[in-house]
Amino acid sequence: MFKVMFKEFRISLVVGFILAAANGLRIFIQYQNFNIAIVIALSLMIVVIVAKLIGCILPLFANKIGVDPAIMASPLITTIVDTCSILVYFNIAVHVFNIVV
Repeated sequence: MFKVMFKEFRISLVVGFILAAANGLRIFIQYQNFNIAIVIALSLMIVVIVAKLIGCILPLFANKIGVDPAIMASPLITTIVDTCSILVYFNIAVHVFNIVV
C-alpha cells in the first residue's frame, strides 16, 4: 500500500508543480496580483496531491477490508476530493490575505 502511495505521491508532485507553475504564472500575468497567483498555485499543488492520494488509498483500503473497490470509485472519491479542495483553497486564501474569520 505504501509503495503505491509513494508512487502516486511522486507523480502528483510533478503534475501539481507543472499545473501550479503554469496557472500561477497565467494568473499573475492576467491580474497582476501576486497574492491571487500564490493562492491558486498552492491550492492547485495541494489539491492534486490530495486527490491522487485519496484516489489510490480508498480502493486499496476497500480491497483490504474485503469490500468491492468499485464501491469506492467515482462518487465517493469525487465527494471527498471536492470537499478537501474547497477547504484547502479557503484556508490558503484566509492565510495569504490575512482574513479574520
